[in-house]
Amino acid sequence: MKSQLLRWWYGLATREQRLLLLATPLLLLGAFYWGIWQPLHYAAERNSITLQQLERQLVAFQQVRPLLQQSASGPARTGGTLAQIVSTSARSFNISVSRMQPQNDQLQLVLDDLAFEQLMPWLQQLHYQNGVQLVSLDVAATDNPGIVRVRRMVIE
Repeated sequence: MKSQLLRWWYGLATREQRLLLLATPLLLLGAFYWGIWQPLHYAAERNSITLQQLERQLVAFQQVRPLLQQSASGPARTGGTLAQIVSTSARSFNISVSRMQPQNDQLQLVLDDLAFEQLMPWLQQLHYQNGVQLVSLDVAATDNPGIVRVRRMVIE
């Protein structure tokens, strides 16, 4: 291999040899710049910009964190025990609770048939004004349009 390369080199004219001696370092320098330096430089620049964006997001999340923690825990329960809250609010919405069964910190309810438009504001009031969390809700349609049957509702 070396002998073939030397034969090729000495087969070139002197002028071609000088041209190759000058061009080779320039080609190597160009290959280093565009093949290694420039991609690394752009990657570092992109990473720096991304880091700055993430730091800004972190600061924003840290400022909003107390609000998020408050909303995640929900409003504090007010108005007595869970059964008292349900009884009082159900009466104010003309909702008839046919069965109320306590289970640890939860309360399982079965409601008489009622209008869907009546159920949703009641659930909203339970959550936002009384701090009651809806765990599960099993609702079935009845033969009457707009009337639903709440088979099982678990709150805490």
